[in-house]
Amino acid sequence: MKIKILLASACMMLASTAYVDAKKPEKDYLPKAGDVTIGVNAVPFLNYLGNCFGKQRNNDIDPSEIGGVPAFNKGVIPGLDNPTMSIFGKYFLTDQTAVRLNVGIGINSQTQSNYVQNDAAVAENPLSVDQVEDTYKYRNSGMSVAVGYEWRRGGKRLQGFWGGQAILAYSNSKHFFGYGNAITEVNQNPTATPWNGNNIPDLWIDANYNGNFPNLNNNIGGNSRLLMQSDGRSWTYGVGGFVGVEYYIAPKISIGCEMSLNLLWTSGGKKYQKSERFNSDFNRVDENTRWTGKGDSGFRFGTQNIGTSLFVAFSF
Repeated sequence: MKIKILLASACMMLASTAYVDAKKPEKDYLPKAGDVTIGVNAVPFLNYLGNCFGKQRNNDIDPSEIGGVPAFNKGVIPGLDNPTMSIFGKYFLTDQTAVRLNVGIGINSQTQSNYVQNDAAVAENPLSVDQVEDTYKYRNSGMSVAVGYEWRRGGKRLQGFWGGQAILAYSNSKHFFGYGNAITEVNQNPTATPWNGNNIPDLWIDANYNGNFPNLNNNIGGNSRLLMQSDGRSWTYGVGGFVGVEYYIAPKISIGCEMSLNLLWTSGGKKYQKSERFNSDFNRVDENTRWTGKGDSGFRFGTQNIGTSLFVAFSF
């Protein structure tokens, strides 16, 4: 009798549980029409976690990786390197289609200093140990924008997507040099940091100048010193397609990966330098501006990402 009562109680409990499960609403993992999705590239954070365990290098996130700065090669035909990190957004027109915007932007600024003798103080007192400061500054900035349209299909959590996009990117970099000893009639070739040729100090070499440290081509007189070099503005335009997969680990929270195939055209601006020298003909200091490199352009076609590759996304 007791066994029958226990069996009846168990059956009632199972029936009650099944009824509660049937009444429980099913979770809706996927974004719907009218939802907005915001996400970021996860690669720098994955590198950070990997460094925690691998101890391959200092465990930090490089600030220069944040923003997806499009860097340009300095070869004959420039090209757009993959931005390391960017932010993207989507607006769902329907449950299966969305318009999307991917933006990367960044500004890098570095200043380094070196001390050399104070020529004016040494002229007054040959035993003087006074010093003045020379500076090297590197500035670069860039941005990338990709606007696209995507289609989606899939199951409850796993979605595949594909579509097309238009791409615009910009990059610009300049080098600035400052000198503590001024050029004068008396001191026409003042002491300065030996930054060019094989005499580049380690201080300058360590600067993040993108592998394109200036090399001064002396003008008439052969006594110029560089004040500024522009590496030329570069613009990249293109169109492409993308394909990817996305898995929703929780309602409207997903991780995914993406690859794109793009046709890009890059136009690089002319490079120029500003320098100063003492003009003995007119007994004055002249500033000179001259072109040092012509503009160039080139095409690139291939599988490369403009923006995200591995990402984390949130929908609202």
